[in-house]
Order: sequence, then C-alpha cells, then structure tokens
Amino acid sequence: MSEPRGLIASFTQHKVASNLLMLLMVMLGFLGLNRLNTQLFPNFDFDYITVTIPWRGASPEDVQRSITIPVEQAIKTLPNTKKLIARSQQGASAIFIELEDGTDLGLALDEVRQRIDSIRNLPQDAERPVIQKITNYSLVTSIMVSTENGSLEELRPLVRNMEDEILALGAGKVDFLGLPEEEMAIQVPAAALHDLRMSLGEIGNRVRNFSQDIPAGTVGRDDAAKQLRALGQRRDERAFADLPLITTADGQQLSLGDVAIIERRPRDDQPTLTYQGNPAIELQVMRGEDGDMLELADKVRSWGADYRATLPEGVQMTFYFEAWKLVQERISTLLWNGITGLLLVIATLYFFLNARVAWWVTVGIPVSFMATLGLVWLFGGTINMISLFGLILALGIIVDDAIVVGEDTLTHLQQGESAQRAALGGARRMFWPVVASSTTTIAAFLPLGMMSGAMGKIAFDIPFVMICVILASLLECFLVLPGHLHHSFRGIQVKASGLRERIDAGFNRLREERFRPLVAWAIRHRHLVSVSAVAAFILALSLIATGWLKFTFFPPVDGDQLRAVVEFSSGTDRNQVDRFLAQLETALNETNEELGGHLVKTVISHHGAAAGFPNPGGRMEKYGDEYGTLVVEVYVGSDRQISNDELIQSWRDKLTLPAGLDQLTISQPEAGPPGKPIEVKLTGSDAPTLKQASLALQERLNDFSGVSNVDDDLPYGKEQLTFELTARGRALGLTLNEVASQLRAAFDGNLAQLYNEEDEEIEVRVMLPDNERRQFSALERLPVITPQGEAIALRDVVNFDARKGVDLLRRVNGELAVTVYADLDPEQGNANEIIASLNDSTLPDLKAKYGIGVGYEGKLQEQADNLKDMATGALLGLALIYVVLAWVFSSYSWPLAIMTAIFFGLTGAVIGHILTAPFGIKFSMFSAMGLFGLSGIIVNDSIVLVSFYQQLVAEGMERFEAIVEACVRRLRAVLLTSITTIAGLTPILFESSLQAQFLKPMAVSIVFGLLFGTVLILLVVPAMLMLIEEQRDRFQGLGPHLAPTNWGELARRAWRFDPIHYRQQAGPQGLGGHLWWVMILGPWLLLTIVGKLPLLLQALKADAGLLVIAPSALLWLVMMGLGGAFLWQLFRRRQRATGLAVHWLLVTGFGSLLIAALAPLSGRQGELLAGAFWSLAGWSLFTAVIVLPLLFWSRRSAHTLTR
Repeated sequence: MSEPRGLIASFTQHKVASNLLMLLMVMLGFLGLNRLNTQLFPNFDFDYITVTIPWRGASPEDVQRSITIPVEQAIKTLPNTKKLIARSQQGASAIFIELEDGTDLGLALDEVRQRIDSIRNLPQDAERPVIQKITNYSLVTSIMVSTENGSLEELRPLVRNMEDEILALGAGKVDFLGLPEEEMAIQVPAAALHDLRMSLGEIGNRVRNFSQDIPAGTVGRDDAAKQLRALGQRRDERAFADLPLITTADGQQLSLGDVAIIERRPRDDQPTLTYQGNPAIELQVMRGEDGDMLELADKVRSWGADYRATLPEGVQMTFYFEAWKLVQERISTLLWNGITGLLLVIATLYFFLNARVAWWVTVGIPVSFMATLGLVWLFGGTINMISLFGLILALGIIVDDAIVVGEDTLTHLQQGESAQRAALGGARRMFWPVVASSTTTIAAFLPLGMMSGAMGKIAFDIPFVMICVILASLLECFLVLPGHLHHSFRGIQVKASGLRERIDAGFNRLREERFRPLVAWAIRHRHLVSVSAVAAFILALSLIATGWLKFTFFPPVDGDQLRAVVEFSSGTDRNQVDRFLAQLETALNETNEELGGHLVKTVISHHGAAAGFPNPGGRMEKYGDEYGTLVVEVYVGSDRQISNDELIQSWRDKLTLPAGLDQLTISQPEAGPPGKPIEVKLTGSDAPTLKQASLALQERLNDFSGVSNVDDDLPYGKEQLTFELTARGRALGLTLNEVASQLRAAFDGNLAQLYNEEDEEIEVRVMLPDNERRQFSALERLPVITPQGEAIALRDVVNFDARKGVDLLRRVNGELAVTVYADLDPEQGNANEIIASLNDSTLPDLKAKYGIGVGYEGKLQEQADNLKDMATGALLGLALIYVVLAWVFSSYSWPLAIMTAIFFGLTGAVIGHILTAPFGIKFSMFSAMGLFGLSGIIVNDSIVLVSFYQQLVAEGMERFEAIVEACVRRLRAVLLTSITTIAGLTPILFESSLQAQFLKPMAVSIVFGLLFGTVLILLVVPAMLMLIEEQRDRFQGLGPHLAPTNWGELARRAWRFDPIHYRQQAGPQGLGGHLWWVMILGPWLLLTIVGKLPLLLQALKADAGLLVIAPSALLWLVMMGLGGAFLWQLFRRRQRATGLAVHWLLVTGFGSLLIAALAPLSGRQGELLAGAFWSLAGWSLFTAVIVLPLLFWSRRSAHTLTR
C-alpha cells in the first residue's frame, strides 16, 4: 500500500515536525506578548475634524451670522462628511466634522484648510482658525498639586517642570486643569482716554509698535558680518509702564504707566480649582496611541514617589482617577475568569475523553493561545478588555476543533486501527467539517465587524481575535495534534482504567438506553417537535416585542466619577457660587459618612466653569462667575453595596437650594457611546420657535417615570443691549463698525500683541479698568473718538435697546437645531418605550404646531445606526453560512436544517436573560453581540451531526436509522463542544466586579443559548432534517406533474374545477395536513394578548375609571380563556380546534375594538391603551376574515385538484 501523501500526512508521520511547529507557535506567542500594548479599549481613530475660530466679545448670534454660516457653506460639500455640527457661542465658533469610517484624515484636513482659507468675508478682528483632528489620547492618571499657604502663581513653574519630566517618561501629552492662561492687562480709565483724545485701539497700536523684537538684516558682509536686531519686547509690568505714549507740546514725554494700570493676571472667565479648600492645579497624564498604559503608569508612579520628596513645604501631590487601575483590574478579572474556565474545560475533557487524548487536546490550548497572541501582534492588535474577552470566548472554539479530531481518532483506535492510520484518518475525515465550521464561525461574527461608530470600532476586536484564533486552531489541530496522537499511541493498545471504564459504561448506557429512544421519538413526532421549537422561538421574540424583556442599548454600569454642575442666574457673584459649592461638598461628606464612609475618595471644586462630561459635538463647558462644578471620585470595588444612583439621591435629599440657582445637575458618565439616554433633536429656522417647542417637549418628558435632568442646549443667556447710531453720531462721521470696535476694546480688550515666556503664551490687552468694565454706568460715559479726533460720550452717538439673548446656537447639517436631553433610571423606565410614546402623539403635534423637524442624537442615533448595521451584517452572515454549508454538503436543503439551530439558540438566550434579570443583567447590545457568537458555535455542533449522517447515508443506511445513529454516535462530540464553551464562560456569570458587568450579557446569551441550543440540536435538528428529506422527495415527485408536457392537463383540471363539488369534498380536517405550521399563529396571538396586561395595569394605577377598566379586564380575560382553550385543543390534535380558532379571532377582534373605543375616556394613559388594542383588533379581524379562509380554501382546493 502506498504511503499517504500531503501536508497533514507529513506532519503526522514525522518524528519532530509537530514539536518544532509547536515550538515556533509558542515562540511567536512570547514575542507578541512582549510587544503587545496593554490598554483599556482597542486603538481606533476618531473620525472628527474640529475648526475653532475665536472672536472675542461677539455674541452667539453675531458669531453664527459672520463666522459659522460662511464656514459651514464652505465645507458642507466636503467629501465623505457624515455629520456637520456647528456651535456658535459667546466669543467663538466651533465646528465638528464627523467623517465616514475609513476616510483619510490627512487629506481631509488639507481640504478643510484650503476651503477655509478661501473664505474672504470673515471678521477682520476674529482670530486665526484652528483646524485639527481629534487625536485618540486616553487618561492614565490625574495628579492634583495643591498648596496650603501659597498661590496658583507659585504652583505654575512647579507644574510646568512636572510636565516636562512626565513627557520625558513617555507620556503622549499632559493636559492642565485650573492653570489659567495669563494676560498683561493695560487698563486705561475712560477719563484718561477723554483727555488724551485717543482710543484704546490707538494705544494698542503704540504698544505693538514699540514692544517687539525685530530683525533688521545683516551688515558688513565684506568685513566681519554682523546681524542687526531691535530688542524692544516688553515682558513685565515695569517695562510696559516705561513705554512712551505721547510727547506733549512742551516736550514732556508721557509714558504708558502715567495713564494706565498695568497688571499681569489670569484672563477673564478662566476656571480655577480647589482641593480641600486649597488652590490646586490638575495634571492629566495621557497615553498616546502607541503607548502601553500599564508600563507608563508604573513609570509615573515611581517618578511620583521620588518627586514628592522634593516638593516645597505645604505643597501636596495627590494621584486620583487612576484609569490604569481600571485597566489592570479588568485585565486581571478576565485573566482569572479565563484561567478558571480553562480548568473547568480541562476537567470536562478528562471526564469525557481518554487521558492521553485529553492531555494532547489540553496541551493544544496554550499553544493555540500563544500563536493567537503572536498573530494579534503581527496584525497590529493590542491587549485590551475586548480582545481578552474574545480570547475567553475562543476557548471553546480552540477546544472544539481539537475535540472533534481527537474524538474521531480515539473512536477508530478503539475499533482496532493503527495509531498512524487513526490519527491521519481522523484529521482527514474531519478536515472539511472543521474548515466549514471555522468559516461559519467567522461569518457569524461578521456583523460585529460591520458596525459603524465608536461601538463598531470597539467591537471589531472580537471578530479580529476570532480570525486569529481560528487560524492558530487550524494549525494546531491538523498539523500538531495528529502527530502527537500518532506518536503517543504508537505501539500501545488503548486500554481504559477502571474509573475510565465505569465512566464510559455509564455514558454508553445513557446514550443507548435513554438518548436513542428519545431521538427516535423526536423523529417519529417530527411535526410536533418542530412546531414546539418554532413556538418557543416565537415566544422568545414576543417577550422582546411586547416589552416583557426590555432592550437597553448599553447596560448601565456605575462609574468611578460623579459631577455636580451648578448654574446660577447671569450676574451672580462668584462668592455666592463658591459658598454653594462648599455646601454641596459638606452635604456629600455627611452623606458619605451616613452610608458607611468609604464611597467618596476625592472631591475637587471647579470655580467659574460648568464642566460636564465630554461629548464631541455636543454640550461643551461654560465659563463665567455664575458657574461651578464639583467633581467626585467614588469607590467602585466589588464589595460596594450602594449604587451611584442611591448615593446621588441621598446627597440631593440633604441639599437646600439657594435663591438664584437656575439648575443643579448631579450625574455620572454614561456608559457606551457619548450622549444622554434620551436625546431628541428639533430643527428649524427660528431660535425662539425652537425654544418654545423644546419647552413643550421638556414638559412632556417630565411626565415619564425615571426621567430626570431634563434640559436643552439652547439656554437663555445674558441680556443683550443692541445699539444703533443716532443722527448726531452719523453726522460726526462715525460708523457702526468703528463704534463696535471701540466698545469691544473697552470691555473685552484690544489685543495689542502676543509674546511667549518659556511655556506660557501671554496676551497683551488694552482695556478699561475692571471697576469701570463691570458697571453699567461706565457704558454711557465711555468716550468715543470721532474721525476728527474729538472725544464724545457714547450716550450722545448711539441708542440702546434691551433684548433677551442665548448662550449657544447649534446647527446640525446646515439647520438650526436644539437638542432636548434627559437622564433615565433604567430600573424605572425604558428609552425605547418613551421614544415610541413620544412618536405616537407628542412629536407629531409639535411638528404640526411649530413647523419643525424631529430627529434623534446621541445614544438613540447610535443605537439605530448600530442595529441597522448589525441587521445588514446578520443577513450577510447568514447568507455566507448557507453558502459554505451548501458547498460542504452539496445540498440546498440540508443547510436549512443546520441553520434552524441558530434561531433556536436565541430562545435559550432570551430565557437566560429572563432568569438573570433579577440579578441586574440587562438585555443589551452586548447580548446581541453574544447571539452572533452563539450562532457560530451552535452551527458547528450541527455540522458535526449532519456530516456524520451524510456519511452513513452514503454507506447505504436507511434515513431514519442514519439520523438516529448519527445523533447517538456524535453525542459525545456535541456535548463536549457545548460543555467546554459553557465551562469557559461560566465564571464570568458569577463575577461581581464592576469590570465584568459589560461582558455578563454577552456571556448569558452564549451560555444559556448553548444550554438550550444543544438540546435542540440533538432533538429538533434531526426532526427538521427528516422533514426536509420528506419535502425534497415530495417536490421530486411533483416534477413529472409540473413538467411542461403536463401543463395542458393541469389547465383542464383548473378549468373544470367546480366550487359546489369542492364544498362536497371531505378533504383534510382540522389543522393537519400540509398546514401544520399554521399552529404557530396561536401562541403568537396569545402572547400578544398577554403583552397588553402591563398597559391595563398602568391604566388601573392611573385611576382610569370603572367604566373603562371593568369591561376591558373582562374582555381581556375572555380573550385569554379562548386562547388557552384553542391551544389545549390544538396540541391534543382535536378537530374542534378549527372552529374554536375562528371564534377566538372574532372575539379578540371585536373585543379589542370595544376596548379601543372606551380607552380614550381615561385620558393620556388610555390613549396608549387604545393604540395598542386598535392594532390587535386589525390584525385579528384581518386574520379571521381573510387569511384563515384563504388558507383553508387553498388546502382543500389542493386536495381536490391533485386527487
């Protein structure tokens, strides 16, 4: 007999090839492990470009008209633009350009610069546009530097030195909070301007001309060349004070210090920080895209320990918000769960398999993992929370492939084959089934790779890791494992130990005495089994559709940070705001003590800023004396018993809100995509109209339970004074532009120049003194310099008019927009249900009344986009799975039997979420991700089953016996692949740490889906396979009847069809025959009726009235009773089920009509009830009057025509 050939044969026969390949895979893994970066989430680019144009002193309306709209017009046709958000606020325009995934940001940046450079009508005194992309930096740790006795100015050089040293350690960048930017304020009183007959702009020009360093060329090139320079730049108050201003008629020189107060100080509206009541500056240490977070954190901590010893007396350095600890804890959690799962997997292997086979399968697990890490590194991946979860999820896949090959080899060894023949035969026999299962697994995870937005970029690591795992697993199970099994069993007769024999004997008894009769029964009752499985699937869908199992886009998880944002009325003194911040901190400390004293770790006060959580393109920080923020770091250990929501509520209960407080928002960062749980976008052309519509929507949102912090991003701002020139002003030759320029210089300062001093950029501004700028009385007395050089009071040349202003104007894709947003307690309300309720009545009414457009933003928009992408990906994935299976089995129908397992796995996932819901595990986007993984795993089990059935049929076995035998013979392999995957993920279900909460929904979907799906694979797939085989035979038998040669006979039969004769035919009775699948309509309708119970209960709680509740409840009970009776008759196969179905549908239809007519009498809650029962009535009557008669007629007609 010739020697077997091929790559698998070569590795199987060679003495050392398998070990050498295993060694190379391990070495590649160690290389990757050494080079891979460690971080919280995968690397990805933010597809954002920002354009910021400051225009100091300008109102939001002026900024929008003069800057935002021209820039928007210039860039609105930018290629690959997904969304364009423009914000016009006091003194600046900020534009956010969101680009499509995969756009070349470098080219896009150049295009934006060119387009903005081409704009010719931007205000002359606006600053240069700043155009940049958002770089993906992530926080490693924050460092708070505070001083007990000093000032912020004393801390400034210290923190700048710290910045340099931290950057030298490898940090990507260091951001500062509470380090005010400085200015050189040259304050000239109005009286001095009047006497000098000079405007602030003219004084600014004098400063600019005298205070600068100017190169003047090179002299003496033929001799010793020297450079000429003018060194006139002033850098301190005294130098500016000596700057010459004018020379009087008698020859005396008047310097700037003679008429102005000169002071270097923080710029206006710069926020400051305090920590424990002391001035403080925060340094945020950021990791660059290529940096390793844990490595950088270790360096910074070591540096901090050394640097702390060199700090001046009274200066403290505190580390807090240490994000690297979260990364370390999450990675440790996943590693621990992975190791625990691995031990459970190994125990399962040794229980089911021969010790030698179990050993070599176990050895393959770390080898495959190491090779996977090497491949992840080669393809540019990182170690992060998502990739680690992918590796844990892959534990079952790695084991599955090796189990299939090892179990087949063991079976043939026990049948007496040689070690080489059994090992090589096992690898070859299982090659295409394993390759097919690997391909279908990749196809199942494909939807995760097709998601857009931040969620898609984060989730992409799972299919990426899966592909690497599958490549490594294929190498191990076909090139390494067969060689190990060959050499391990060569010359050895397979003998089982006493324990092994007892285990195998027990398993064989279970398989032959219990499982074989059960499979045979399922195949004989294939219609009942199939319909029951379909009914269970519909039950699962209806539980989601009717709201019994609520869908939450992103599971709420307590974070380590709270923020209390305070907004007082415009003009409130900063001291009053600071007093309330102190009151907030005191109340928080008291609350913390009452709740155990361990929840609050750090509290920092931000003065002069409303510093909410960051959101690209959304709400931004506000600056001014009337704002303040308390930032709180909270403990998030697994032993914590009190949630953030409970802490916030207890904190609020202790507060007494002062007069003048416009808004107090206490919140934690939202998990997942940026934005609030509820964000509704209103668009139009008129800000006042949008504000009215926003207020109406806010009032409606406040009616929903669980909704809090309702607000919008079109806040009323400071009162505005508009002015126009008087007749005298025009006669004097003044223009609005000249007057506005002088006013802006007086109250916001005329920017004379900028100069750098070490790391600081200093603005030199000429302005009125602070005591004049802050008083209305100074406005009318302000001297305005005319073109003739005369000084005249402002009140003589302009008229003022007061109006209400806004703080912010926001445009989305060229339309003026306002976003109404709200927080939501997921225990009390569901965002999808609230939006559905708003869509029913409130939003259409607003659109009709105010003529506005309505859309969604934030999480709602991201949810809609992601669900759409996942649906598209799921369809493509299912199509690919079908193509692969059809190719492997050379059949169009068999893949359908295999793929039914995917849908039945969903049933188990839903049941799992219902069982785990009391423990706080939400049905969320992560659950849907788990369903994709479940699809790939569950199909693999079906492939093993059907491939063996195909082999038995090819050997000539009868179909019924072949299906039963395939199920019995592959029981061990199917159970092993399912149990090992379940064992690998089970530890995550019992993990109580914060770090595991995101991953629990995914684990629930897979674990419970596999538990339920494995039973269906072993019972339902055989039944479905038998049905498909029967239908295929039937269709093949119809071939001669439908052949073109028989079309004439079919036409004659149709022409001679007699309805009277048809009605006299007995035909099939009941719901049997070829309409067995109609039985699934019953459970669906019954569950739809059950789903109306929560609405009836809500109406009862809302005191809807006896006239509505009594008949509605009675009719609902009658519908339920008839439905239950129908299902009882149906599954007992009684003939009365047919008539009962019609009566049930009619009663449900007309009863629902009656409830829908009565419900509006009970108010708003009744409107929701009426809408739900209107749809039920329409569906029931349509089915009873049209669908059911057509189905019965078609069945009896088919019976008559084909006799």
